Amino acid sequence: PVPASMLRFGQCRLDLARAELYDGADPVRLTEAETALLMALARHAAEPVTRETLSQEANFSGNLRTVDVQITRLRRKLERDPKFPRYLQTVRGTGYVLKPD
Repeated sequence: PVPASMLRFGQCRLDLARAELYDGADPVRLTEAETALLMALARHAAEPVTRETLSQEANFSGNLRTVDVQITRLRRKLERDPKFPRYLQTVRGTGYVLKPD
């Protein structure tokens, strides 16, 4: 079983206490921005979050497109097929939703 301080995405898991992503037993290298965005999404797991909220919670300054760019990068690390995301989905007209297993 996965502890409550963990979110699982297929073979990946996010340690919420340490803010670290693992692929099996191997840690996945995340940038500061990717980590901040993933943790913001994890705080709202399974519920849609606006780009504005994500930008504020991840402490991004400036353009909201920064959120979109970081989402694309996270999908490459989190998803089996980033073009058809299962865990990090776009919610049209709203923003994004993180759907752990």
